[in-house]
Amino acid sequence: MVWANPTAGVREALAPLLRRFGPEYWREVDAARAFPTEFFDAMGRAGYFGTFIPEGFGGADAGPAVASLVVEEINRAGGDAAAINAQMSICRTLVLHGSEEQKRRWLPAVARGEVRFLAVAATEPGSGANMQELASTAVREGDGWVLSARKVMISFAEHTRLMILLARAEEGTTLFLLDLDEVGEKVERHPIRMIANRMTTSVFIDALRVPDEARIGPAGGGLRCLMDGFVVRRVLAAAEAIGNARFLLERSVEYAKTRETHGKLIGVHQGIQYPLVQAHMKVEAADLMRWDVLDRVARGEEAVARSAMAKVLASEAAWETTRAALTTFGGWALAAEYDCERKLREGTVFVFNNLLMNLIADKALGLPRA
Repeated sequence: MVWANPTAGVREALAPLLRRFGPEYWREVDAARAFPTEFFDAMGRAGYFGTFIPEGFGGADAGPAVASLVVEEINRAGGDAAAINAQMSICRTLVLHGSEEQKRRWLPAVARGEVRFLAVAATEPGSGANMQELASTAVREGDGWVLSARKVMISFAEHTRLMILLARAEEGTTLFLLDLDEVGEKVERHPIRMIANRMTTSVFIDALRVPDEARIGPAGGGLRCLMDGFVVRRVLAAAEAIGNARFLLERSVEYAKTRETHGKLIGVHQGIQYPLVQAHMKVEAADLMRWDVLDRVARGEEAVARSAMAKVLASEAAWETTRAALTTFGGWALAAEYDCERKLREGTVFVFNNLLMNLIADKALGLPRA
């Protein structure tokens, strides 16, 4: 799939597919704690996984603006774009820093959705998201490496074939691409039950030998390679949050226009109106910041701090919208059939912003680095 104008018609093109997979489908997937296989495969057939992949490797090379609309629209339709986001965007590290052999071998199949590329194993039990202090190691042995790692909070590790691993080598942090079909028996994955259906695991690797061809980018340059994708990943997280917020806002407004109590529509009451108005304004403001970042990226400008702001503002707007939806629906908001409680749980994934606050303080305000 190739778009002449990257953002033109994306919403319209997605609409028929999203109607096939409405909120009922996502309720069933969530209740079963399952991977959305049918939807994932349909998105692959439609060509969306090649959004960041060059045309020479079978992709569309449509860019981050299109990707942000895709994940927003999935969530706005009542779905959960997490797996789609991962498949579209994680391969971007390979696009930017992989070898030609790695790109030729994997990118066409990733673009078609035939190979799942859903996981990055970076965070650790002792250091969390502080990737400067890794305990996981990569030790040179002959013309290859021996990897040992303990990773936590790794989404989709049980449902992916390809996984990026960040480990500490003598030269510094280094990235490796693992084919779990080949080495899966040496990679332990233990599920962590979470509030949202992220299929999260702990990952344990002991003395796994891999060839040097599994390395992505230079030895010692792993964190730098990984960080090259952070601006876009933050924008896509913001787009997911905006999509969730708009799903809840649209449903809440419709409910407020039709639900009567004591002979009046509940939408006439300020206690219903004002929370919805405040949520609407915050969502629109977050959306403007999202597009500001995308414009800067398109112009090749630096957008580290503003991408962090976009993600923080969008996640807080979505949280505010969830509260407004709870006020509007009352007790029915807690019933699965109204989807508010599911979106409430999904929204918790986006509200952990402490590190982004530190980044904004440093990059935007010049305050001492935390």
